[in-house]
Formats: sequence, structure tokens, C-alpha cells
Amino acid sequence: MKESPCSPGIPVFGPSGHARPQGGVILIGLLWILTALGVIALSFARESFVEVTAARNAQSLERSGFVARAGIETAVYRLLAKQLVRTTRQAASAQLPDPIDAGSLKGAFAGGVYEVEIQDESGKLNVNTVSEAQLAALIEAAGIPQPDSGIILESILDWRDQDTAHRTNGAEDDYYQALDPPYGAKNGRIDTTEELLLVRGVTPEYFYGRYEQGPDGGTVVRYGLARLLTVYSTRSQVNVNYAPLPVLLSIPGMPEDAARAIYEQRKISPFRDLAEMRSAIPFPVGTWGSQLTTAQTGIFTLTAAAREENSKARRVIRTIINLSPGATEPYQTLYWNENVSDYESTTP
Repeated sequence: MKESPCSPGIPVFGPSGHARPQGGVILIGLLWILTALGVIALSFARESFVEVTAARNAQSLERSGFVARAGIETAVYRLLAKQLVRTTRQAASAQLPDPIDAGSLKGAFAGGVYEVEIQDESGKLNVNTVSEAQLAALIEAAGIPQPDSGIILESILDWRDQDTAHRTNGAEDDYYQALDPPYGAKNGRIDTTEELLLVRGVTPEYFYGRYEQGPDGGTVVRYGLARLLTVYSTRSQVNVNYAPLPVLLSIPGMPEDAARAIYEQRKISPFRDLAEMRSAIPFPVGTWGSQLTTAQTGIFTLTAAAREENSKARRVIRTIINLSPGATEPYQTLYWNENVSDYESTTP
């Protein structure tokens, strides 16, 4: 019987007379299959890792939110307690500076840590009443360059005034109606500082804060307009214990060296009164001293940054509270924001 060409043990010859390497072809095919399976497995593992990491970060951010809330509640309690005992504790000068007076509070809660920055609204300038000259000085001190600074200045003035004529670098309805989506200029009192995000030239970076490279190559954190302007304080004087450096630099007539000396000294120990401030800085206090105060408004901005221990994911919450709302309640929440950018918690 004639054997089949495919019988076991008998090689199959090609046209040239050489045996076809069936085993090599099969091996190469298996290697390609294994390679494809390996790529698929690696891709699946990478996607699983990303999903697990994202889920872990989401859980960490959620837990950090509760830690930040705990920090805010602790700060409110400490502020209320301090307000109640302020009139009876006259010997405070002999005590170490209270972190609350220095504008910060640190603590731990439920496996997380928090840091709360405390700022009395009297340390800011009222965006509705600040003069054009001082607003221009503030924007410049905030590090906003030209031409953006000029556009922001005149656009804010156009936004809050009642007429419809825009300044050279400002904006009125004709500018805002051309945007997508269109809207009109306020032409009236600004009710919340977030309105400034609608004003021409005010970007989120200029409003919330931003990172910049310093002269020495290091990172510099610039305060945004949200930290410098307010709609709550109606005082014409600025609280030297809570005013950020750009606010001090905007005080008409105040020398830059004096502003920096006040800022650095008050971080060591807040001033009890202006007489102590005068004796603490190596500069004569001129007529610009009448624009300063140490009196508080009782309205505070609290910015709480929190994270779990051994985690880099941080949550930042900002609120504004009024500690003197009346006899019916101990305090009132005027503003609450849980979507604050992380870098805002960094103090420059």
C-alpha cells in the first residue's frame, strides 16, 4: 500500500526538495499568540491599577473632606470661645501668641491632618468701595502683569458702576454679549467675589491664585483676588494682623519696606494695638497709619486643607462665617465652597 504524504514520520518535501519546517511555523505562531496575550494582560493590569488608584484617591478625598470639615468646626469653636473670653482675659500679653491670632490652626482627626487658615474680612479691601488708585495698586502688588492688570482694573470698575459706557480697557454689554454663552454687565453692586470670574480679564489663576517661578528659580505662590478682596467688610481701615502683603502694599502712602516689616513682624506675634505696631517696626508711621487697625469685624474666611496620613490627595474647603449674627444663633455661614483649588491652601 502506498503511504500518504502526510503519514507520521515521513517528511513533506516542497518544490525545491527541502523538507517544510512545520514545527517552526507552529512555534512562531504560538510565540505571536503568547505575545498578544501578554500585551492584553499588561494592558488589563494597567487599566485595573489606574481604576484602583482612582477609586482609592476618590475615597481618600472624600475622607479628607470630613477631616477638613472637622478642622473648620474646630476653628469656629476656638473663635467663639476666644470671643467670649476676650473681655475677661486681660493678661493675654504674658502668654504665648495664640495660633488663632496668628491666622492658622493645625490638628488631626480620624486618621487625617488639617490646616486651617483664618482671615478676618477686615484684612481685605471691599471691591465695591475701594478707590481706583488703591485697586490699581492692589492688582499690581498681586503680581498681575500688563496689559492684563489694566484690563482687569477698568473692567471691574465698569462692572460695578451704573453706566453703560466702557473705559478704554474695560468692558460693558457689547463685550459680554459676544461671549458664549452671552450675558450682560452687572452695572451695580458686586454681591460675591466669585462674580469677578465673569469680569473681562479675570482668569481662574488670577482669581484663585497661581504658581510662578521666583527670581532664584524656586516656586512662588501668588495670592489670587479671592484672598485680597471682599464684599463683607465695610470698614475703611485695614486690619494689619490679617491683611495679606499685597493689601498692605496697596495702602496709599505706606512705604514698601514698612509694609514688609509689618507683615513679617505680625507673623511672629500679632499686634495687640497700633501703638505696639509703631514700636515694633523700624520705620516712622506717617499719615498712612490712620488707615490701619487691629479691630476685627467678626466675619472670618476659613480655608481648610486636609489629607489622610500617608496620602498626597488633599481636599480644600473654604467658608465665610459671621460670629455676630444676633442672639438667636452663635454664628452664621455666609459662604461655602468645597471646590477650592489645592494650591490655594499654600501660604506664600
